Amino acid sequence: MAEGNGNYDWNARMKRLEDSIESNWEDHQRLDRNLEALRASMVQQKDNVDKLLGALRELIDRIPPDNLKA
Repeated sequence: MAEGNGNYDWNARMKRLEDSIESNWEDHQRLDRNLEALRASMVQQKDNVDKLLGALRELIDRIPPDNLKA
């Protein structure tokens, strides 16, 4: 007859599961913080690119039309 799992330490198993869940939760929170920082950085980068394009357009607009002819 097959031996049952009566000797298995369920309390240790539950402790390992709880530790794993806690570790995963901390990783998830860290990922959320990293994503928030990445999003903020990307928004700032877009603003900087928009400002740069605006400045380039202003410079191009200041070029006399005669100088743009080939």
